[in-house]
Amino acid sequence: MSAKFGGPDAKIRSLVPLLWAVAIVALASVPYIIGIAASPPDGVFTGFTFNIDDAFVYSSWIKQIANGGLFIQNQFTSDPQSACQFNLFFIALGLIARITHLSPMAVFHLARVVLGVAFLMLVWRFAGRFLKDPIERLLIVPVAGFSSGLGWMLAGIGNHKGPVDLWQPEAITFLSIYLNPLFLMGMVLMTAALHFLCRMKETGSRRDCVYAGFMLLLLGNIHTYDIVTVGAVWAAYLIAEAVKDRRLTWRPIGMSFAAALMALPSLGYQHYLYNTEEVFRLRAETPAPSPALWAYLMGYGLLLIFAVFGGWKAVKERRGVLMLAIWSIIGFAVPYLPVAQQRKLVMGLHIPLAILATIAIAAAVRRAGPRFSALAAVLIVAALVPSNLYFMMRDIRYIGSMTTGPGFRPYISRDEARAMRWLRGNTSPNDVVLTFPNIALFTPAMSGNRVYYGHWSETPDYENRLKGWLAFMDLKTPEEWRRGYLKESEADYVLYFSRPKGFAEPVYDLRSSGCARVVFESGDIAVYKVIL
Repeated sequence: MSAKFGGPDAKIRSLVPLLWAVAIVALASVPYIIGIAASPPDGVFTGFTFNIDDAFVYSSWIKQIANGGLFIQNQFTSDPQSACQFNLFFIALGLIARITHLSPMAVFHLARVVLGVAFLMLVWRFAGRFLKDPIERLLIVPVAGFSSGLGWMLAGIGNHKGPVDLWQPEAITFLSIYLNPLFLMGMVLMTAALHFLCRMKETGSRRDCVYAGFMLLLLGNIHTYDIVTVGAVWAAYLIAEAVKDRRLTWRPIGMSFAAALMALPSLGYQHYLYNTEEVFRLRAETPAPSPALWAYLMGYGLLLIFAVFGGWKAVKERRGVLMLAIWSIIGFAVPYLPVAQQRKLVMGLHIPLAILATIAIAAAVRRAGPRFSALAAVLIVAALVPSNLYFMMRDIRYIGSMTTGPGFRPYISRDEARAMRWLRGNTSPNDVVLTFPNIALFTPAMSGNRVYYGHWSETPDYENRLKGWLAFMDLKTPEEWRRGYLKESEADYVLYFSRPKGFAEPVYDLRSSGCARVVFESGDIAVYKVIL
């Protein structure tokens, strides 16, 4: 058996996970390559395929830092903001954009690729404390990186109700690699924090306590709500250990409190923002409820079943997997805490499930015998992949239909791109742009300007502002009301058709208005300077 599957020397065994990690990230990048290749002659690929609304929020943050800022404003509103976010991750990405002159979208994907590989290698290292033989160590990266649930069998159920592996990237490692480097950074810090906490408990090392505290400090700043999961997992683990041993070990408890204290500055800053900045508070209170429990159970599917058997096998073998079991249980519980953004707390759950599942999968591979071990491994991992493939193929089909899952366009016209470049070169980042909803989403990241409205959760009172825009375009709207809307929006520029056409009903021709003048025009798109 070892000659077939588990016999490579240590150097090769460390190279194989890296090759798997690169292959997983490459597969997750295929829809973007297709998006670029399929660009229409008059279209420019926006760079995103799913959760495009959130991706452009993050890209706007990168843009602000690239423009020379240090703090991050919500640019999807013209509302005044007295306090701004300070996020170390996006400061780093913004500095990369500033130095390399890459677009925010390009830097976003560069981070996604690098962090995708780094996170999978970190999982490999972290899992090493629980996995005993070479087969398990060789399997952990493909299991963690490729696995999903059984959502593909229930694809007809609507978004945010059905299995989470079809719509919630935070829940599945592969989808996070495909879609969002921020999620990857959060999981890197979660895993690293728990790694150092485990080492701290084992060795009593103050250095590991400091490392764990530093990871928590960064996590509190970069992806704050993951602190809830890490704190709950570690506290529950210490309690479970005390119950198992029938005694309290005070040193790790005291050192855990010391590590937690190190995270307080970043948590305190988030608390300050929440209590002093209304725009930030309203965004944080946007409801994101968890689906029914069955949606999570089906979202992990066979992986969850393997994890249960892996945990059972580990207990029989007297392996120390209590922390993984606690993390799995807490991971299913915290998304139902009574907070606004419930479902986001599922992030990280995939990690302990994948490690436990690998123990069971490796056992099944060993039972297949030397001749069929590799084939058994491939077949089992392949059985865990379909939802991820379905997810990507769905996005590729959407791109072919010139749309995305959330309904936003994957492409903008070259005229729109030229207008964005003009705004970027001739206006200030503080200038407010008023435009169509499917352009307003892209504007902060592409031109660097603020918009009056542009994002369903980032923009306060989004629905009413959108209704106002529809009234603004309506020919029957009184001119005085239209001027009032421009004043209310504090718009400095309007990105609009130079000569409206193509609508089911005629729309207002801004060129004939006395409240704006054309300062840039390309094809059917014009930038108007507001003059009230």
